[in-house]
Amino acid sequence: MPRPKRRRPRTSAPAPDLTLKKLNTFLLHLGRTGSVTFAAARASLPRRALYKHRAADEAFAGYWDEALNLGVERLQDDAMRRALEGTARAVFRNGKQVGSVQQFDNRLLQFLLKAHRPETYGERGKSGPSPLPFDLAKRLAAAAPRADAHDAAKEKRDADRKKQGS
Repeated sequence: MPRPKRRRPRTSAPAPDLTLKKLNTFLLHLGRTGSVTFAAARASLPRRALYKHRAADEAFAGYWDEALNLGVERLQDDAMRRALEGTARAVFRNGKQVGSVQQFDNRLLQFLLKAHRPETYGERGKSGPSPLPFDLAKRLAAAAPRADAHDAAKEKRDADRKKQGS
């Protein structure tokens, strides 16, 4: 019978030094970028320790949320600028840069319009089917009696054929 493997006790790593200076560095970079991973790396702090500290300290959690919102707003502002102003793209000829052209990101612009004006630019399927054009609705209503007459005539022919076959 095989012996069960012995588990070695986990040695916990020393708790990171969550100094006020490092925490402020983290919040500063979180506010600039909106990225917890980037901000933690800049502050030389492990993400796990930051999340634990956030769960234990309400004031820090509030600062975290505020900084994260600032970072996301900054990303939104940058996306809006890129959608409206575009970005410069280098143009090369024979291996040398001969100029640049302004390139606009229409998909980014479309995304921003959907986010800010969903009633106008949102998904139509989610808000309900679009109404039929008035003339199409009239034509469908006018065709209904003809379709009913066609169905009745077909039923009569089928019944007549059935009688002849019997």
